[in-house]
Amino acid sequence: MKNMTQKERLLKILRGEKVDRPPVICPGGMMNAAVTAILEGIKANHNTDLDAMVSAAIKVHEIVGFENYGVPFCMTCESEPFGVIISEGDKENEPKIVEYNQSDVEDIMESFDSESSVNLRVQTVIEAIGRLKNDKVPVIGNITGPISTATSVVDPLKLFRMLKKQPERAYKFIEYINDYLIEYAKKMVKAGADVITVSDPTATGEILGKRNFDKFAMPMYTKFLKVMKDIDTPVIIHICGDTKNIIYSLNLLEANALSFDSMVNMRFVKSKINTRLMGNISTLLLQNGPLEKIISFTKNAIDSGVDIVSPACGLDMSTPVENLKAMTECVKGSI
Repeated sequence: MKNMTQKERLLKILRGEKVDRPPVICPGGMMNAAVTAILEGIKANHNTDLDAMVSAAIKVHEIVGFENYGVPFCMTCESEPFGVIISEGDKENEPKIVEYNQSDVEDIMESFDSESSVNLRVQTVIEAIGRLKNDKVPVIGNITGPISTATSVVDPLKLFRMLKKQPERAYKFIEYINDYLIEYAKKMVKAGADVITVSDPTATGEILGKRNFDKFAMPMYTKFLKVMKDIDTPVIIHICGDTKNIIYSLNLLEANALSFDSMVNMRFVKSKINTRLMGNISTLLLQNGPLEKIISFTKNAIDSGVDIVSPACGLDMSTPVENLKAMTECVKGSI
């Protein structure tokens, strides 16, 4: 098999084609590898400044060895245009929500103007993708999923009460959010994203339960995937937590790959899921080591049938670079 570029390898595996070895990636967004040690020497805020964002994505690739460029580096970009107040983060802390939008969801939908977001970070992310676009390294645009974005715009408890007591109202709001995310993803692709990753931690079956997952999450993913398929863009979907109670639902999705958390038995998943699998190296292990155990877990993931190796969830900003390199170099056969 001829030498492949990193872009060729990832795109081939997402199409179900044979490759020489699994890719090892970290998509960005919730699964952010721009840890504190990587950000040394970058003066501006990598979450808000275009040059700093591009530099951070390149440094993650060059220093850690992840075989992609991925932006943004947090889960708050999508909710910010809806009137949510966030802290912008720094080299030690990821951006986080400070205050939810307190308005009724109907007022939020009526007053939202997608064009007002052009001066916010979503536009910076789109421009960063355009700058990162190239022939050899895949560019991944990460989207926070519809359930997680909805529970970032309004207080999660408020939305969960709506799911139970006013399901039609909740569905309409989540659908509105999902339509916005689709348009955002399309802009990412137009700018040069090769792959879209949807990270939706709040949609875990442990939080929603199977009934609500099927009712509120599955239709959104199905619509999102159809639109991306129509523009020939592969999609990876990541769901946090134990997915055992929604595994049969996930298998119905026509995603190019499904990403799983560290507590998920990948051999079990391999027997139930027909698409490609991504994951699922424990982020706690990556943070604390030891290196020998990281290497052992990485080899076990590959032996278990993982098609794309990646951290299982969001990385702590204090994660040492040498721990991350142990994973990437193991996949590449360097150690």
